[in-house]
Amino acid sequence: MNKTMRLSLLVAICIATTLFFVGCASAPTAEITATKAAIAAAQTDDVQTYAADSLKTAEDTLAQATSEVQTQEGKNGLSRDYKTASELLKQAKDAAVKAQADAVANKAKTKADAEVLIAGLATQLADAKKVLATAPKGKDTKAELEALQNDLKSADEAAVAASAALAQEKYMDALGQAKAAKEKADGVIEQVTAAKAKMQGRK
Repeated sequence: MNKTMRLSLLVAICIATTLFFVGCASAPTAEITATKAAIAAAQTDDVQTYAADSLKTAEDTLAQATSEVQTQEGKNGLSRDYKTASELLKQAKDAAVKAQADAVANKAKTKADAEVLIAGLATQLADAKKVLATAPKGKDTKAELEALQNDLKSADEAAVAASAALAQEKYMDALGQAKAAKEKADGVIEQVTAAKAKMQGRK
């Protein structure tokens, strides 16, 4: 083999080797690390409380990306393609950032909603007590009156719990307790009103 042929063969081998390594796509390790870090940063108590669905979207998308990476790693080197995995990783990272933003917005809204409900509870409970005092009384209504009194007591307790939760910045709990108190108070008013209407109908 003369010098020229040996040189040509060497060049061909170099080109083939270069093409082989270029064709063998490598896993998006840096992207995976960055995405996992973004999701870990989003896994706070606030995000899990106020943006759980958004966080789950990020986590589920990361799982899909990881599965796609594993699928590609199981293929022949030249046929590996991590494009889909990279796109999923970007989506997961973006979703993690969105989850944090959603948590901030949802927390603020929950706080505002709780404050509005709690502010109106004193009046609603007072109205319910006034209405309950006018409820028809007698042998047939004793059990119903006791049940309504218990409902009103539960409403009072829920209102106190709502205010305590609000002071502790547990806005989701505050909103839930405030809603429960309002529902109980409204229920007492509705039942007494219905009972009085029924008594009027008998006259």
